[in-house]
Amino acid sequence: MSELENGGSNSNSKVHAMYILLIALLIGGLVYTNLKLKKSKETIVVTEKQRDDVTTLKQELDKKYAESLQEIESYRAENAGLDSLLTVKEQELSAKKAKIDALLGQISTLKSGDATKSKLLADAQALIAQMESDKAHLQASIDSLLTVNKALYQERDSLGNELTTTTQRKQELDEENQKMKDRIDKASILSTANIQSTPIRITKKGKEDEVSKAKDAEKLRVCFDLLQNKIAPSGQTAIEVRIISPDGTTIQMQNLGSGTFKEATTGNEIPFTYSISPDYQNESKTVCSYWAQTFKFAPGKYSVEIYEKGFLIGQSSFLMK
Repeated sequence: MSELENGGSNSNSKVHAMYILLIALLIGGLVYTNLKLKKSKETIVVTEKQRDDVTTLKQELDKKYAESLQEIESYRAENAGLDSLLTVKEQELSAKKAKIDALLGQISTLKSGDATKSKLLADAQALIAQMESDKAHLQASIDSLLTVNKALYQERDSLGNELTTTTQRKQELDEENQKMKDRIDKASILSTANIQSTPIRITKKGKEDEVSKAKDAEKLRVCFDLLQNKIAPSGQTAIEVRIISPDGTTIQMQNLGSGTFKEATTGNEIPFTYSISPDYQNESKTVCSYWAQTFKFAPGKYSVEIYEKGFLIGQSSFLMK
């Protein structure tokens, strides 16, 4: 073979080798480009997923926060006594939400493919789960408090009912005791007999002289018997004497001890002329007393009434001409 033919054969071989190399480079470039595009697509998908996760978490956070606030307000409306506790829980909830919002905001600023994003997302999810757990714990605590309060209210109502019953019973006993006391007081009231009211004048010898004319009367002597009463208290016994003049008015002189007392059955104020305190020792006794007024007696019919403890225990009348 000639040298010309050998040279042509070598040239063709070099061209073939070059074509093969170019094809290999082209295929390799296509494979590299394809791998790079695939990786870019995966990065875009991851980035979009992370962005979607942040949006979802943000929506979930806002929803759970609003629900928690609504529950706190409902507890506050129903139980005013829990207001301080609910205020603290509301502040804790607000602080936790602010922390989660900061994490989500930090995630949004990170570049795609940053490994920190996954950790921050996990932290945010954990805090949201903790917020939900706190809400459940708060509800359990409030339910427990409400149960205790209900028991306390029931105990208070029970004690109130017992107190009411005790008060009513005490009132009934007081009324019974008062009735018994009234009966005893009434039974212990003294009785009188032989009431004699006599106008008198004092003679020059100091003796009492009975008179019938008003112009001659200087004093009025009132005598009566206190009858025996074994249950009456012994000792000084206050008795009011009421002298009613012919014109129907009670004779009174304040400087001579006149005054008023309450009538036992009506409570009305009754004027009396004078009072005495005889020593009574649970046996019959005659008592005499005197009324000497500074003005003349008027002629006419007089009435004399005897009272003890507001009860009328005797009365009589007499006439002065």
